[in-house]
Amino acid sequence: MRSTYGTRASICNHFNWTLDYLENGISWAKVQRLIADMSSDDYDDKESDSNNNTNNSSQSNKSIKITEQNAGDILKIFQ
Repeated sequence: MRSTYGTRASICNHFNWTLDYLENGISWAKVQRLIADMSSDDYDDKESDSNNNTNNSSQSNKSIKITEQNAGDILKIFQ
């Protein structure tokens, strides 16, 4: 819903708020921060993901088994 009231209704539905609370009980800046910090889930099917990653190997997700030999190298990635 892209209308003003549709967006407000979606926010109220997500946070279980009333429209009165959204309009009078909380600042709009705080609502925007809450929306920006919400987690998002990607529910794309695996078939489309494999098709998209075929041509671009830098975006493919490969699992790596952590061993004693590569543990130091993996830790360096996150530092």
